[in-house]
Amino acid sequence: MSSSAIPYVSELLPGSPPFATRIFINAGQQTTLSRVVTTGNLRVQARLPADSFALVLDLRSGVGLHRAQAQNVTVNSDCAFLQSPLQSVEVVTPAGFEALFVRFPRAAVVTELEKILSREARTEVVFSPALRLKTAAGQRLSAICGELRRVLGTTDQHRVNESIAVRSLEDELIQILLLTQPHNYTRLLNRGSKAGSRQLDDAQEYMRSNAHLPLSLGDICQAAGVNARTLQNSFRKKQGCTPMQFLRNIRMQEVRAALLNPTEDTSVSREAARWGFLHFGRFSSEYRAQYGELPSETLRRARKMHM
Repeated sequence: MSSSAIPYVSELLPGSPPFATRIFINAGQQTTLSRVVTTGNLRVQARLPADSFALVLDLRSGVGLHRAQAQNVTVNSDCAFLQSPLQSVEVVTPAGFEALFVRFPRAAVVTELEKILSREARTEVVFSPALRLKTAAGQRLSAICGELRRVLGTTDQHRVNESIAVRSLEDELIQILLLTQPHNYTRLLNRGSKAGSRQLDDAQEYMRSNAHLPLSLGDICQAAGVNARTLQNSFRKKQGCTPMQFLRNIRMQEVRAALLNPTEDTSVSREAARWGFLHFGRFSSEYRAQYGELPSETLRRARKMHM
């Protein structure tokens, strides 16, 4: 628990049922997911090491009261808890709970922040601990965590380590936190201006040339030489979508190109996974909405034409 989730010490409260806990751990490329099932009313004191952030999500009926930065956060289906490096937390748990701990490296957060800021981060990043899950960003974050749980729990570690889709999900989790969860750099991130046509062209060319790699929003900002707010606003005005949606469209086009020119071992699932689409049902729906046919129909038609 200390190495995969959050280091802690605990004590049973008077009248508590007997203590028991089970921990199920899955490792991604940057993140570690720990599902913890526990019985016993506990008073817990926890402190993250300097190299990690952690997100605590409820999986059943509440994880109890978390106190940090003089704030009380009740972790339940409406609210998660976000713990920053070296932050001390006091927790009082219910008699039984099931929680998901998502631990991710400080270095990945700082690197992405500096890319989307286009400047050096000279002080530590400290997030507000209460993360609301009923917002659009909170719902997307919950969906990312759910998708990571599914993929990491059903994929061998070698494939996980090489998966562009796993890395993209992890990057998106960090990106959502930086762009939507309040922290001490939020005001700087919200400063924006208009990107020039050359900068937008540079961003688009960078995405087309590197779509086979796990790109984050920060990588695109760095290539274009603008911060995230500026790039996103300019993309929405010119392209009608965000940079990451534009990248997803490029990858969808690459899948279609492969299906239209198949080899003997071409398959829809293999090409979808190659370009970062892990949820096959969602991919098929998006593909049909964009091209008017299922990807399997594209491949079947192309094979007939090449016979």
